[in-house]
Order: sequence, then structure tokens, then C-alpha cells
Amino acid sequence: MSEFEKNTIATDEDYFELSSNVYDNDYLHKGASIEGANGQTWRVIEFIDADKEKVKNGLQAIAVVPAKKYDENATHYDEIILAFRGTEFGKWDGDLSADTFQIALGIKKNFGAIGGKFQYLPTSFETGLKWAKNDIVEKYRPSSLHTTGHSKGGAEADLVATELDCYATTYAAPNPYRLLSPEAKKRVNEGKMENKATDFTHPDDQIGNHTQFGAPSIGKQFTVKHSGADEGFKANLGMKGHFQASFEGMFHSNGSPILQLEPEDIIRQAKKIQTLSNRLSDIAKNIEEFQRKEAEAVQKLKNQLKHETGPGGRYHLLEEHEVDEAISQIAKIRKGGNDYFHDANIAEELIHLLRKEQKSLSQFGDDISDAANSLRDKDNQLATNFQIK
Repeated sequence: MSEFEKNTIATDEDYFELSSNVYDNDYLHKGASIEGANGQTWRVIEFIDADKEKVKNGLQAIAVVPAKKYDENATHYDEIILAFRGTEFGKWDGDLSADTFQIALGIKKNFGAIGGKFQYLPTSFETGLKWAKNDIVEKYRPSSLHTTGHSKGGAEADLVATELDCYATTYAAPNPYRLLSPEAKKRVNEGKMENKATDFTHPDDQIGNHTQFGAPSIGKQFTVKHSGADEGFKANLGMKGHFQASFEGMFHSNGSPILQLEPEDIIRQAKKIQTLSNRLSDIAKNIEEFQRKEAEAVQKLKNQLKHETGPGGRYHLLEEHEVDEAISQIAKIRKGGNDYFHDANIAEELIHLLRKEQKSLSQFGDDISDAANSLRDKDNQLATNFQIK
């Protein structure tokens, strides 16, 4: 199988809309039309509803293409998006089993009773991967395959993307790493999914941030701003920011999510770090200036006292070297031919540490600013690609 290309027709907001619309049974049929973001329309070319199968494991998913490219007799599409449905509370269709055993505990096997017999049952993850392989990839041979989903659907999307080495954009998706095949795990461990899988979540969502107890992350995860929607009692059950309402409307005009910290916010923080770096540099300079002025003042005092050792002076009974010795006795330290009334060694060590920290902070601020500018450039490029002003 050749490597899949990155999707160029959908924004992150498009993926969110698809991951939300897949919850609607009205779209579980071929030819269904789905209104997306910014006037985009999608048509369903394939779907799967495990509720209609002999074994109910909670899988529902759709495959869509842009409406303008839809052909009911097509045998090939260049770009296909797969959207997987998440958990539906109150429905006993296998979602709870998948949430508990596959997602929470990372158990690959699923057991249940059919016809009174206790036996192995395929999980929604296995069924979803089989559907993606047989009904989508082998049938339509797409050059670009992208998966999406919310919650459990996001976990299924991540697993399929990792197994097939394609792309994924998910929302509040828990980590399905322990369900992966050895080959797919290797792909994650080698960082090959780093720039292929992206998840958007909220900081207080314990489901979307579930890592399967420290398992390696599939791709990257970004924290986005909450819409402010009232989530009721669910917010107190570790699910604040988990449901779709918390993401709705929180997108820029180019379709990218509004991050918890936007590039401009990050750049402002980077400037504050640079300001702190400059202050450390100023402190080091002030210490050096103090040392210079002190050395000058001590030398001036010595010159005045030595002048008084001359004939008719107040200290004419003393020799000049005795003035030097007297000053040295009461000084804190003598260093570099100068007498200091402070510990010059500690001062130099402090200057060294200040300059070292200043350099580190300056580099850190530059790195943060560069990263934020890169993120902003990517947003601007998205706007250009999708011709959004």
C-alpha cells in the first residue's frame, strides 16, 4: 500500500462538524448529504452501523467525499474522510464495553454471550479497521485518507489512522495505543505519527486526556478554548469540556481551533521572558559598574591619604606603603590589584550565573516566539489554501 497523502480539502472545523454529524442516524446511508463548515457539503459513500449487525459493539461510522465529487457509481475517489461516532450514553450497544475494557484498560479482547454461548466478540476497533480496509481502501483506492471522530470515535479514528498510516484529526479522543498492533506501535514509537495525528481537547476533560496509564501518545494534542457552554452535572464528573458543545463555535475564520493560548498570547509571553532576560543582564551590568566605581573610590581614597604622608601632611609619619597595608587590612578582599569592601569572588560568581541565566532565558524566549510565529504562519497558510479572508 502506497503512503497516503495529506488531505487538502478539509479544515479542522470540517472534521469537527463531521465528527458531530456522525452521531445522527439520518446520515447512516449512502448518498446522505451533510452540510459542513463554511459552505462545504459532503456526501456519504459508505457507512457501517454495528447496531444492525449480529454482534453489537457500538461502531457507527461514515465515509464521505466532497459533494461536487460524489458519484453513486464511482469506484475511485482521491480524497476520503472517515468519521467515527463516539459513545452514546444510555444506549446499550457496546459503547460501555468499549469505553471500559478497550479504552480505559487497554484490553484488546472482547468477550460476550451470543445465543447463550460465551465467546470472543470483535471490538468496535477491530470492526472499524476491517471496514476501513475492505470497504474503503480496497474498494476506492484513495490517494488521501483522513479519519476523524469525537471521544470513543476519536480513539477509533486514531487507531485506524495509525494502523493504515494515514491522517487523523480528533476531538477529546482518549489514547488507544495499547490496542495497536506491534507494527502500528512501532510507527508511533518512531515518531511517524507525530505530524499525522492531531487531537484537540480541554484541560479538565479526564476522558479526552486519558493516556491508558502513561502509554505513548499518538501524534500531537492541543488544548483549545472552551465555548462556555453549560455542561451541567457532567462537568463535575471529570468530563468538563468533553462534549461537542464545548467545542462549538470555537474556530477561526480559516477553520483552525481557537487555542487555549493563541500565537499572539504566546508571543506576548515570550516578550515578557525577553524583558526578564534583559533585566538580568542589567543587574549583572549594575554589579560590574558598582565594582568599578568602588575600585575608583578606594583608589581615590588611597591617593588622598598618601598625599597626606608628605611633608607637613596629617600622616607625615607614615610611608605610602603603610597606607596600602592599612586599607588592605580593613578591605574585604584584594583582587586584581584592587581592594574591595565586598566579596568580589561572590560578585563575579553571581555575574556569571546571571549572564548564564540571561542567555538561557533569551534563547527560551526566542524559541517560544519562533514556535508561535510558525503556528501563526501555518494558520495564515491555511487561510490562503482555503482562500479565506
